[in-house]
Amino acid sequence: MRFGEGMSPVGQALQERFDSVCRSELQRLHKKTAALAPEHRAEVHALTLEVAERVAARLDAALNGTGGELDALVMRLFAVTAPHVEDK
Repeated sequence: MRFGEGMSPVGQALQERFDSVCRSELQRLHKKTAALAPEHRAEVHALTLEVAERVAARLDAALNGTGGELDALVMRLFAVTAPHVEDK
């Protein structure tokens, strides 16, 4: 699955948020990973982003068809917004 492909708007918003958090943390830890070879650092980055994508996909699947109230709660919990989802 490519980034956000086949996900609901909430799932896509979650994935974007998780991706952003991962990228920020990887940047913050850049000095600690400086000793890694570039290809190893790239592997760490790819693995980290893949984990974030899988977590978002699992949340999206769990929310599938549950209704707007639970969607709104998850969005509030992870500080995301998505089109067509009302915050109740």
